[in-house]
Amino acid sequence: MLQQANDVEILRFLYADARAAGGDWAQSLPLLAGMTRARAVALRIEARGVVHRLGDAAPLPAQARLETLRHSRVYAQDEFDAQEGMLRVIRVDPQPGLRGWLCLWHPFTDFRAVDSVLLGRIAPYLEQAIEIWLDSGAARARQAQADALARRLGAGWLWLDTTGRVVEASDTARALLAGSGALRLAPGGRLEAGNPVTGRAFRRALERAAAGDAGPHGVTLSEHPPTRMAILPGLSVPAPGLEPCLCAVLRQMPGIAGRDAGALARGLGLSRSEARLTALICDGFSLTEAAERLGWTIETARSTSKKTFAQTGTRGQPDLVRAVLNGAVVAALDPGP
Repeated sequence: MLQQANDVEILRFLYADARAAGGDWAQSLPLLAGMTRARAVALRIEARGVVHRLGDAAPLPAQARLETLRHSRVYAQDEFDAQEGMLRVIRVDPQPGLRGWLCLWHPFTDFRAVDSVLLGRIAPYLEQAIEIWLDSGAARARQAQADALARRLGAGWLWLDTTGRVVEASDTARALLAGSGALRLAPGGRLEAGNPVTGRAFRRALERAAAGDAGPHGVTLSEHPPTRMAILPGLSVPAPGLEPCLCAVLRQMPGIAGRDAGALARGLGLSRSEARLTALICDGFSLTEAAERLGWTIETARSTSKKTFAQTGTRGQPDLVRAVLNGAVVAALDPGP
């Protein structure tokens, strides 16, 4: 068990570092160095065969030797061949496929007995911290992937209280609000309408949703590009500790023509010219308008569109638009800024 005030301090920072977005353990390792007078403190974590090196660089034992150490036993420099400087090492095995080594190093001053005791006492907490670090990193990676997909699809979400104040919002929703100009996210989380028509539509939709009327209740924020909000009916608690609120969804399909034409061509099995024409058709341009934008004759646009229909197995422009916008290729392409 932890017994000293300093022990509790290192425990607090271990858990804080494990949850921190940077994942570099920048608080607990320097604190441990100060407590033990170590010149360097290094943490090596092996997760599913990948070794992560955190903390200070130091002349530590080779990874192959570290793997032979016993769980939760503190090792000193005389137990390693030709080890430079003074050393204390402890290994922990939080779960199968996950291992960690905490190493203290000093070029010439040996460590005290209390330093080894400290390593032994924090070992079970280090195990928990490493598990938290691994789970937190995976959760952040999943969230980043979900955020990227939402941005590509032009979809975001808002949590609103019954007065229309934004309790929380996704990054995509904030970007869509900033781009539409119809509803502005003001300081304090209030949504302020850029014009009376949008303001009235938003308040009406909000009141109906708060009253539990069957919905969702839509609000048009922009026609060019088309940007819509839908507020779901009824209050709910989205997470423990939060007040009941309304959920709203924002949607704006990012333009296809602004994406990487080469990537679109490869994803759909088209030539680059066919992909460029397809992107403009999906963005609502007629063949004549697309030809003008591409600098083509209308005959070239018609000939290219026929090749595109044959290559994609579609039966005309509406069918092509459905196939592209309902497919996964567009969702895999970065829409850019």
